[in-house]
Amino acid sequence: MLRLIHKQTIAGPVIVDDIDDGLPNKLTHRLGSTADPKAYKRDGYANEPKQPSYVPRTKLYPTPNPTIRGFIDLNETPRVTLSAGKGKIFKLQQAGLIDVVSFVASDLATPVVTNAVLNPGVDLTITGTKFLSLTPDESTIILSGHPASITQAALLLAGGTISDIQIVIPFAILPMGFVAGDGAQVLAANNLSNVFVVV
Repeated sequence: MLRLIHKQTIAGPVIVDDIDDGLPNKLTHRLGSTADPKAYKRDGYANEPKQPSYVPRTKLYPTPNPTIRGFIDLNETPRVTLSAGKGKIFKLQQAGLIDVVSFVASDLATPVVTNAVLNPGVDLTITGTKFLSLTPDESTIILSGHPASITQAALLLAGGTISDIQIVIPFAILPMGFVAGDGAQVLAANNLSNVFVVV
């Protein structure tokens, strides 16, 4: 799959209009098409152009977040591959308007927490799988019973570390009153992990 990411060098969305079959959400068949009853609405009609695709300036889905660059994900069909090789996607990337990231579906898998150990005065270590989000998304750590989440940016700024299998949170940025017995979750690639009780 390809992720098209807005570089925010211009205001407003970036239009990609030379793809017609790459969007995962292309689900609605158009009505009244006798030539091709399985044609999709966004492919357009005889007297109406196909619906263009828009790369939003900031993230809109599943929850709007103005601090994260907007993006859309495309299936790598022949039409999308052609566009990325020499068509509109290629030209938008060359012009510095979008970034293009190639990934596989498993990169969006739900994270799983397998252990969480609190070392008072030192750190909280969370282990598991799929903790990293696909750019430009960032992962977030949610500690049950405490309203403020710990963002990936705050974690790294405080000297913590994050990899696909381990997160180390410095004790200094843990919320007041956080103790063993509380729960820890990881939000990565828009998927929320299981809750694991901290020991």
